[in-house]
Amino acid sequence: MFAKRNIDPELEKLRNEVDGPPNLDTIILNIQKESSCIHAAYLFEHIGKATLQKLCLLLSSTATGKMYNGWQEFAAHMGLTMEQIRCIDYDFKGLQDPTYYVLLTYVQSPEATVDKILSTLQKMQRLDVINEIKDCVHDLINAVLKDNTSTESEIIQPSCIPRAPLVLSPILTGHCEIEVNRRGISQNSQQKTKQTYGCIVMLTFADDGLPTAEGIAKIFRSKQPRIGVLILQEQKKDVYSRAEEFIDDCFKQVDYIVPILTRGYIKKINNTAKTYDEMYNSLDMKYLKYIYSLLRYEYARNQCCNNRVRCIVPDKDVYTVVRADLHPTLQAWFRESDIDGFVNNILLHNF
Repeated sequence: MFAKRNIDPELEKLRNEVDGPPNLDTIILNIQKESSCIHAAYLFEHIGKATLQKLCLLLSSTATGKMYNGWQEFAAHMGLTMEQIRCIDYDFKGLQDPTYYVLLTYVQSPEATVDKILSTLQKMQRLDVINEIKDCVHDLINAVLKDNTSTESEIIQPSCIPRAPLVLSPILTGHCEIEVNRRGISQNSQQKTKQTYGCIVMLTFADDGLPTAEGIAKIFRSKQPRIGVLILQEQKKDVYSRAEEFIDDCFKQVDYIVPILTRGYIKKINNTAKTYDEMYNSLDMKYLKYIYSLLRYEYARNQCCNNRVRCIVPDKDVYTVVRADLHPTLQAWFRESDIDGFVNNILLHNF
């Protein structure tokens, strides 16, 4: 026989007064209903920063395992491609939180509403995250609806959508004409008359490739027809004011991207260590890996066709380059001593 359990009436009274655990299923349904017309770009506004911070903290601090899904699974559920997830993992660490970039990619879509984030977390069984952010989401919804009294069923979105790096922007499936903005590519940016270029190239190089880059730029600019040259250090005013946006625009508009393959360049792209405390001698060195990620993403998007990357190798580094295990985009290269052949090649294919 079991002994009779002694019941403390005072304790039972207190226990009955305490609210039970929240009914998350009901909470989720209510939030989804209220936020189905609110664009997730509000997460990047002041009123959404608390929600964004908690999402990033909770998802990025969780290692993928048997019990929990982390930010990579969240990214896959939110529609990011495997290449985009790898870019975030390999190339953006130290710049911002991985979940931040997942959400930044998501909000580029016109249909990116807040309720879909909750649905994704529910599918991932991350009810712990929903429980932590539910109050912040309610505050966000109330703030948005307070400022927008419209009763239309259209999605409410802020006046400005935060811009994502090129590799995290939606993939364009159709052909589009881009109006090329030549500003800043000419060495004499004050000249008002338009100049005619045979083509325009973006040079990317490590510190030990600077002498080669300067020599090549001088040769290119002396050719007829002239070859326009973009070097980030020469455009530091624009780079400092809007770094990734400026680089993305230039990357899309130039005819060729020309890496200078040196020992330092190869070491830099293969270095997976976190270097955000490292002091760089130039902007070209600082954003070398970012440009490298752009050209690799373009290669994957173009079904593994390299249309725009043409490399130059200083003669002293040929042995190093031949032995290196390079990405396919870097395997189309010319010796520095064969610069005339390189010029003829890019001008011939640009006409």
